[in-house]
Amino acid sequence: MQHVNDWLRQIAHNYILVVFAAVLFLAVKAVIGWYTYKHYDKKLEELNNKVNRLLEQSKTN
Repeated sequence: MQHVNDWLRQIAHNYILVVFAAVLFLAVKAVIGWYTYKHYDKKLEELNNKVNRLLEQSKTN
């Protein structure tokens, strides 16, 4: 158990790993955010098209 504690203590002081983990976390979060944005942008576009079709139908009636 002492070996594991020493290893974790050594990693905790290695700032390069901390920075790398932070950059990796933010990159993954950005990719997930981009996919989420694209998904909801597509849904919003579909909704906008439906509203436009309903407005056109109400103008012709």
